[in-house]
Amino acid sequence: MDLSSEEKKKLNSLRRTAQFQRSWKAIRNILTWKERVQHYFIGNILLLFLCFIVGGGLILLLDEGILPRSDFMNGLMKHLARLVLFLVEFQIFSVLFYALFGPGWEAKRRTKLRSLYEREILAPILQVLYPSAQIDTEHDLSPNHVNEVVPSAEHYIQSGILQLNDERNLQTVDLYAYSITKGKDSHDVTHFLGQVYSIKNTLPLRGELRIVPTEHFLNMETQEGYLGTMQGGKKIDVEDIQHNEHYNIYCTDEQSARKFLSPTVIEWFNSMCSRCKLSFYSNESRIYFANYNNRYFFAAPKDKESLRAWRIEETAIQLKYTFYFANEVTEMLYKNEGFS
Repeated sequence: MDLSSEEKKKLNSLRRTAQFQRSWKAIRNILTWKERVQHYFIGNILLLFLCFIVGGGLILLLDEGILPRSDFMNGLMKHLARLVLFLVEFQIFSVLFYALFGPGWEAKRRTKLRSLYEREILAPILQVLYPSAQIDTEHDLSPNHVNEVVPSAEHYIQSGILQLNDERNLQTVDLYAYSITKGKDSHDVTHFLGQVYSIKNTLPLRGELRIVPTEHFLNMETQEGYLGTMQGGKKIDVEDIQHNEHYNIYCTDEQSARKFLSPTVIEWFNSMCSRCKLSFYSNESRIYFANYNNRYFFAAPKDKESLRAWRIEETAIQLKYTFYFANEVTEMLYKNEGFS
């Protein structure tokens, strides 16, 4: 997938605008904030070390008689001692202050970075590609519906909602779902990292339908945290061995579900097995599908290295791929011969 010459031209023009440059500078300042704090502490330590060196040197010169003892030298040594004491106290205070308030500032910094990147960088790029599109940084996709299509986890972190504002009312987000292990060596356990999509359901698909990927180990099947049977629902199979091996299907209206699960739909889901973990959920108002690909598509740079590696064209291509994938799924749904 590539950009057209017209898209590249518009992106280059966007990158050179004063607003884009100001926003990019603000992002750089946010990312280098922690580095500036580290430089501050290192500077204090170096100044303290310099005071010790100078003070020690003066004492040595006085003891050797190279410098004469005088009121001036006595006053200088007192000032150096006071400076050292002040620097030690100030360093201790700074460390305690940062330990107390630093984590909160870090969390606010990440929130500010995400909002600024999505609003001032990602949204203008998106509108170059899709002029009617926008990013909602104030809301999330409904957590209750997101839970229907991704594995269960303790925490869910969404990006802003990318909205195409088309007849499908297409919405998509980056989603990271994780839990934290207990004990001394606690760490994050990733349950999902990818994109979740939502479109308006205009299909004659009644009730609820969920299709989730499965894994097999030693002849044992697991859904790796995806939800199973919904209230009033049942698990069904189809007449396709590959699909039954790689997906579990749950529904509340079996007749409608089997009508939806045409050979074209089943073959398309089978083709996804080698590309990603795809899950699907629908109710009578919305359709949700999730692409578990272990990648962020809309995330801001996280450090100086990723900031230097960031390219506006690569970001635009990722956005195009996101909607290309959504279009691929939509085309499969609406060309389904089961509803023709």
